[in-house]
Amino acid sequence: MKINSSKLYSISAVILLVVGAVAIYYSISLFLANLNQTNTSTSLRVSQWSGYMVASDIQNRSAVVSSVSASWTVPEVQLSENNTFSGVWVGIGGYGEKTLIQTGTEQECIDDRVSYYAWYELLPDYLVRIPSLRIRSGDTISASISLISENANTWSIEISDVTRGQHFEKVVVYTSSRLSAEWIVERPKVNDTISTLANFGNVTFTECKATIDGVTGAIGNFSYTQLVMVGADENPLVSVSSLDGDGSSFTVSYLEPSNATSQDDLQVNSFTVLPLAFFALAFTRKLYASVSG
Repeated sequence: MKINSSKLYSISAVILLVVGAVAIYYSISLFLANLNQTNTSTSLRVSQWSGYMVASDIQNRSAVVSSVSASWTVPEVQLSENNTFSGVWVGIGGYGEKTLIQTGTEQECIDDRVSYYAWYELLPDYLVRIPSLRIRSGDTISASISLISENANTWSIEISDVTRGQHFEKVVVYTSSRLSAEWIVERPKVNDTISTLANFGNVTFTECKATIDGVTGAIGNFSYTQLVMVGADENPLVSVSSLDGDGSSFTVSYLEPSNATSQDDLQVNSFTVLPLAFFALAFTRKLYASVSG
């Protein structure tokens, strides 16, 4: 059998061209993946919290946080067969250490009944309900925690139902780490066990501010990290949006379990499989033309 050397060279050239193109494609994909990973390196996956945390320096925190504040609308919780819970709050401390001073609203479904209430908490003490605030879903809440005296460790806790014109304020003595400030949607522990997250729809935090080392600003003005709540299987239970333009607002949205990864699957199919298919088609046509020509 005789082999035409020119056709062999043509086939070899086509193969090398295709291999080179595929290599370049995957090199670019790897580069973009690494670049994207760098841009999202300020996102942490945690079991109970979702939202944002700020500090003097996320990698090397100092005890200089003296206030935190925000507003949000109380979300409507869906009825469920099992008992489900969700808390929305602002706080100081608590991440990776044992002190946490916080205030917010609780939205839960227990024994087929949905309830809403305001509260504050000073770890390790238990949550304290605030009966003077009779909140409902759809109410606008404004909350803040501020250091009054560093020497006396006195703090002011304030939370208001703006919709109903109700206000609560309490001065407490508490020794805080003052390492961080947070704006969080949480699935709390119930009887020392992490609870099932209630379907709260979504919560938008607005006017998120903190005071760090004497400077008051929005989340985006400080060193911050995004917190994403995940389940035992490491799949996200919520989505957390990027900060808005001025760095003071964001939204946390509940994710239905069956839809948690569907968008990632679609991206893999459309951006990876299709280009490879076009490469394979082009290679087949060029190979056929070289052999038959």
